[in-house]
Amino acid sequence: MQRSKLIGLVGGVSWTSTLEYYKRLNEQVYLSRGGYESARLLLTSINFAEILAFQQADRSDLEAEFLLQELRRLESGGADYALICSNTTNKTIAVLRESIELPLISLPESVALEANRLGMRRIGLLGTTYTMYGNFYRECLEQHGLAVLVPEEKLGLQIHHIIYEELVKGAVLQRSAAVVDAACTELTSRGAEAVILGCTELPLLRAQMHTQCTLLDTIDIHIARALQFAFSEKNEFVKSS
Repeated sequence: MQRSKLIGLVGGVSWTSTLEYYKRLNEQVYLSRGGYESARLLLTSINFAEILAFQQADRSDLEAEFLLQELRRLESGGADYALICSNTTNKTIAVLRESIELPLISLPESVALEANRLGMRRIGLLGTTYTMYGNFYRECLEQHGLAVLVPEEKLGLQIHHIIYEELVKGAVLQRSAAVVDAACTELTSRGAEAVILGCTELPLLRAQMHTQCTLLDTIDIHIARALQFAFSEKNEFVKSS
């Protein structure tokens, strides 16, 4: 049986979503390969408090430097390519790609490609305020022909609070799921064909959500692309991902 490439993960951003990455990667390998197969992974898990301090200080340069150290650990450990298990921290990926040979699978690019595959044109985006109202995620989606809608600021701030004060700490509350439902309703009423759960903690609320809109779970999308590369005999398309 073909041996998988070694997938590097930068986790801890936050630990609650990293658990989902680990679980889902192994589940998907088992479902697709059967037997006793599981994912070949190399994980470095950071202290979330450290990277949060850089985000709050608007120091993307220090955030990138911090992540680069972790990626070098994965590279020296033999990883064939790597994922940063967070939407927000993917804002540093262009700088990181210039600084390291290790191929990186961009989360926003993966989401844009999936939306294109599904034939979508107008898409809602939920996540941290850095993701929703910053440029890096929107620009990536727009470069792939997608019109991007975000919630009004008051609702966006509520979602940001839910992520940082609840979900990253492992608190999954029904009332918070209702807030995300409301945001989905607002975005679809404005023409969104689907809503991106553009923070890797937001999928933790899915079991308690009642929205009927199409949701793009960024963890599922990221790991699907990672596994596509893991069992491919080619490397060149990984390096351009």
